[in-house]
Amino acid sequence: MRRNHIYVIFFCVLAVMVAGCAQKPESTDSKQAISNAQKLQDVQAQAQYLVKEANAFLNSQQFDQAINTAKYVLANLDKNSKEAQSIIEQAQTKLKALAEQKVDEAASSVKNALGGLGQ
Repeated sequence: MRRNHIYVIFFCVLAVMVAGCAQKPESTDSKQAISNAQKLQDVQAQAQYLVKEANAFLNSQQFDQAINTAKYVLANLDKNSKEAQSIIEQAQTKLKALAEQKVDEAASSVKNALGGLGQ
């Protein structure tokens, strides 16, 4: 019986972690997120909200929105925010990888098309 409780607790914690990682942004874009944040009372609450939104943009592969939101935090709310700096780095890394993948796909398509010309 006790073992079952441990399993239940483990799966509950795991479910909360997965739900947190897969969170979707409340805002449609960085402008709306910033506007929503400006309604909050203090700078710290605004920064926390925007970091949360930037992470949600990052997790939903909206890399430009994540970067814009994190840059706003650094420029206007907390110039030393490690979270915002990390979000920008992660988004830029993912954008670079995505661009490299697209270049590889395009090169492969060109190679395939040119290879068929001689036949």
